[in-house]
Order: sequence, then C-alpha cells, then structure tokens
Amino acid sequence: MSAERERAARPALLPMTRASIVTALGVALGLVLGAAIAIAPLPPLGVGDALGGGARAATSDAAEGLAVDLLAAPAATGIVRAGDDLSVRVTVTNTGTEPTGGIVVALGLDGARTASSTELAAWFDGATVASADRRAASATLSSLDPGASAVLDLIVPAERGLLSGAFGARLATVRAAIDDTVVAVDRTAIVWVPSGTTAPEAATTFVAAIATPGERAAFLDAETLAAYTGEAGALTRTLDAVAGRPVLLAIDPRIIASIRRLGAEAPASATAFLGRLSLAPNETFLLPWADADPLATIAAQGIALPAPEGTGLVDPAVTGEEGASPSPSPEPGPTVTLDELTDWPATLEGWSWLDHGALATEGLPVLAEAGTEVLIAPAAALGSAEPVQRTADVHLLRADDALAASARDASLADSQQRFDRSMARVSAMLAATAAAEPGIPTLIALSREQLAGTDRLIDTIAQTVALPWARGAEASAALTRPAVDAVVDAEAADDARAQAVRTALEAEAADRVFASIAVTPTAITDIRRLELLAALSQGWGDRSTEALRGFVTDSTALRASVQVVESSAITLLADRASLPVTVQNDLDVPVRVFVRVEPDTAQLRVVDGRVETLVEPRSQTRARVPVESLTNGQVDITVTVRDAEARVIGTPTRVSLNLQAGWETAGTITVAIALLALLVVGIVRDVRKRRRRAPSDDAVVEPQDAS
Repeated sequence: MSAERERAARPALLPMTRASIVTALGVALGLVLGAAIAIAPLPPLGVGDALGGGARAATSDAAEGLAVDLLAAPAATGIVRAGDDLSVRVTVTNTGTEPTGGIVVALGLDGARTASSTELAAWFDGATVASADRRAASATLSSLDPGASAVLDLIVPAERGLLSGAFGARLATVRAAIDDTVVAVDRTAIVWVPSGTTAPEAATTFVAAIATPGERAAFLDAETLAAYTGEAGALTRTLDAVAGRPVLLAIDPRIIASIRRLGAEAPASATAFLGRLSLAPNETFLLPWADADPLATIAAQGIALPAPEGTGLVDPAVTGEEGASPSPSPEPGPTVTLDELTDWPATLEGWSWLDHGALATEGLPVLAEAGTEVLIAPAAALGSAEPVQRTADVHLLRADDALAASARDASLADSQQRFDRSMARVSAMLAATAAAEPGIPTLIALSREQLAGTDRLIDTIAQTVALPWARGAEASAALTRPAVDAVVDAEAADDARAQAVRTALEAEAADRVFASIAVTPTAITDIRRLELLAALSQGWGDRSTEALRGFVTDSTALRASVQVVESSAITLLADRASLPVTVQNDLDVPVRVFVRVEPDTAQLRVVDGRVETLVEPRSQTRARVPVESLTNGQVDITVTVRDAEARVIGTPTRVSLNLQAGWETAGTITVAIALLALLVVGIVRDVRKRRRRAPSDDAVVEPQDAS
C-alpha cells in the first residue's frame, strides 16, 4: 500500500495553481512524515454505510462539522483474474473548514459471493445488502487540512485468497472513519475471473440522441446551428464519438429541417454535419420533433402526441388576399413542405424512445395507433427484467437504468478518477448480466439532457465494448429474441408535469382559435405546434415543467399581440360621425379583425357594429366606426377586437366620449349667416363707391369758340 500526492491523469485537466501546488506539497509531506499505513480493524457498519459514493456522515459529537469525500475506483476497470492483486485507488478530500485529524480508510470485500445485476443496481443506489464484508485492506492518514486531498492505493495481495468462487461481480465498500466514527462511504464492485474461465458475453448496444436539448425554438437559427456543429460543437463531438460504433442513433428531425430550411444561408459546418450523419453506418431512427416525449400527452390527456403540421412558411401566391404579406423567413422556397424538410433514410421505422417516466397499460394502444412498433423503455417502468417484452402490439426493449446511469456518469466525468469509478460499475453490472444469461441483449441509454464531450464518450463506448463480457451488437438484433408478455404500471402518475402538459395543450388550443384572425392562420399554428413539441422535449430533464410553463407564458403574450390602442377622451360635435379606433398588430403576419363598439347608454347609436379591418404586420391601422349622437352628454363605450366568429381578441378597451349633438348644424347656420352678412355689406359698399365716382346727370358741357 502507498500514499501519494494526487496527480493529473489526463492532459485535459486544468493546470494547478500556485496555492494548490503548495497545499499538495504540504499534504504529501504530512503523509510521508506522519501516515501510518497498517492493517487496521474495519470501522463498524453504521449510518455511513447507507450513503452513496462521495456522501458524508457524522455519527457522533466528535465528528460534528467534519466533511470528507471519498472516491473509490478499482484498477483495470475492476477486473481481477486469478493470481492478480486487487488494487483500489481512493481519493480522500477534506471539504470542511477544519483539519480532519487521523483518518482510517478501509476496504471491505465480499470476495466469495456473486452479486446479481439487480443486487448491484440496488447496491450502487445506496440500499443495504447483506454481506460478509470481510476486511481486505486499510490505511491511516495522519490528517488532512481543509481543501486538501490524498490518494491511497489499497492493495489486496492475491496470496491472501480473499477472492474465490465462480465468475461474477463482487461487492466492495470503502469507508473513512475518524475515531471509529464513519464519516464517508463509497461503494464499488469488482469482477472475479477464476482460472480457466471463458467469460460469457452480453450483446451490448448504446443508444445516443442526436439532438439539441434545452432549445425552445420551433426551428434552430443559423447562429445556433453554427455553435452546435462547429469544430468544438456538441453535435460534432457526439457524432465523432458514436459514428461507426455499436450505438443506435436517435435523430431529432428538427436538426435536419432547420439546416435544410436555411438553404444557402445555412452554416457550412451544419451542412457538413448533415452530410457526415447521412454516411454514418450506425442503425438510426427518427425521434419525434425536438425529441418530444411520446407518452407525455397520453399520460396527461389520453391522446397521442400532436403531430407537426407544417413549416409556418407562407406562399403569397396561394393566400388569395390582396395586400397579404408572406411570413418573413429565410427559407429556400415557400413551397417546401415539412415532410420534404425532414425526409431522412433512417434504417429503423416505428421506433420510439422513452427516457424516463411511467408506462400506462391503457396508453400503449394509443402509442401503437400513432405508429410506434418498438419502444425503448426504462427498466423502472417495467415489472419484468426480461430484455424484450410485448404488449398492445408494441415491442418493449428494456434499457438498463443502472447501467445507463453509470455510463452517463462516465461520459460526463470531469476527472480520470471519476471516469474509472463509473467504468468499474459498468464492468461489474455487465458481467453480472452476462453471467445470468450469455448473449442477452443489453441496451445502455446515454444522456439526452447533456451532450458529452468527445474524449469521455469515446472512452466510455470503447472501454465498454472492449470488456471480455461485452460484445457490440445492433439494437434490431434483439427483436429476434422471443418477447414475453410485458408487465407495466397500472397507470401513470398524475404529477405536476402531467398538469403542466394539460395546461400547455389548452394554451395551444387557445392559440389556434386566436390564429383564425391571421390572413394565413398556419403561419401561427404551424410554429406554435412545433414550439409545443419543443416544450415537451425529454431533453429538458428536471426543467421539463419550467419549459411547459414558458410555453404557456408565450401563449398569453401571443394572444395579446393584437389590441386596440388605448385612447384619451374623444369629443364628437356632429350628430353623425366616424369614431376612430386604432388597432395594433405586433405579429409578423397580417390579420383581419372586426372592431365593435358598445355604448353603456342609449345616448349613442352605433350604425355599423362590425367594422372589418386589415392590419399589416408590425403596424397600426385606424378603423372608423360610424356612430350617431342622439343627445348631448358623457357616455362610456367598450371597444373590442373580434374574429369572424365574434370571439373577443385581446383585452376590451374603455373610452369616454363627450357628445355635443347639434353643434355642427348650429355652427353651420351661424357661419352661413355671417357669410351672407359679409356679402351684403360688400355689395352696399361697392354701390356707394360707384355712385361717388359717376358724373351728375344735371351737368352741361358748353362748346368753345373757334375764334
């Protein structure tokens, strides 16, 4: 056994800072001077034994305030052959604020009893498993300062004979104790291979999503696609890791359609990615749009997942409306259909993948009617451990949850130690599965909520299929196995997510009613359907309910985008007048609405109660409603915008009118009299002027004498 300073295992790790180097040197010096490495008694089983890896516990006043993390990873992926020593590397970290004092780190091993895959899954999940838990090795650290780590290699020599019996997995526990109080526990397992044993194999297939989790948009724009498909993009890294390996690819059609929709404006990296994906030799199937949960709406309302309807693009040649404007979109051509955008040569048809959640027996016929023939289902949703089951004309392929969890941890590991820890668990569970039935098909579902980096994902897949008890296989080969009758949950739980799904479906239905005011309603309904599917994506994980609530919030904003512009009090001086009403359209499509005015009293009569108005995108239009004032006074009116079915759109607006009936007639008469008076005065003055200028009729002109 040895104690040594923690060292970097991969070039990808960040360089150590000056402070961390000083701390590490101090820890190493303390280990050299003060560590006593011996075969110490195994700490008693206690609260800490029920904790998962890296967990912490304080079971007495003496341990109060201590915080210690353990990370245990057997060497060689946990494989121990006859004649080999068992080595388990343990990282001990003081995450508290005080020095730990002496720490006893001990390895407990049940070396003779074979653990089943079910037992291993429960073991790694923290369940208590009956075990001899024989002491195998231990070491003592003098102390760890706050933030310091130490790495111990706990070695069990082969000559001790602690491992015996048939091929298979063995449970192992590492505990850290201070003053006989267990303060941290990590669980692991190893695989014992006796002499002359040929290990059985499990037909192993990974399932990976080619998707963009956490994206709310109906289509991915050019900037988003460039980020995902660039040299360091998540989609590019994922394809690098899975292409040509025993991985079933579940492809989100939103990616394909988004790239094709952009046409020449698509990033070069996105076009290249699509080309590489089409050449991948893997088995493939298409997910629902945006990787929507195929059972979400079945569990919530007993209906199949709504299907995409179109692209939302508008061809002005087929609108049949003068002045109608097409929806502004960077499409290569408005006549391209969604089916054309998503057309893909998938090798498997009728496949679906449920990542988590419960199955409802009554919901499976709905799924089958929608076209699903094969459903990859989590083990937790099935009552049987059989890998291939059948019910309601749907084949159910069981995905091993515990294997998936460890494989996902490995693919997302941020250190070599954590990667090795997860891969040891994968190795043990696959060995137990293969030992139970050689050749059994085993599906390992990778994370769809967070795309892994290239190196870790490649290592996870490569090391898994390189195990002596794992054989890479195609997923479709599992269907050659006879299917047993499935046992599924009686009903799906009506939890907060189911309620959020129902609310989102109601919001989309309201959006469809609202969209009837658009000159081309599909410009709205197509996009909202795609956004609903994006909100139902399984890639949201724990944020699923939040995504659905965001969709409902967007729905509320959409239905408020066509409104009457609020106005101040209006004075009407004429008996008959046109009341001006301004309608605002914040949509990207033209709308046709009907303005209605309703007075509170009979002082005002509305001549036309349904004034049709066409409002262009992102603009205002003034509608003029003919009204008649019957008496003078103040009257309040309610102005609404309605659709062709007289349903109210937006929020009604209240306006105060000041009626001055007859003022226009009186004013006209007054002006006319004034003009007539001016005319008379002008004529009189003109006559007088003419008379003053004319000679008198009595005047005589006498002739002059010629001489």
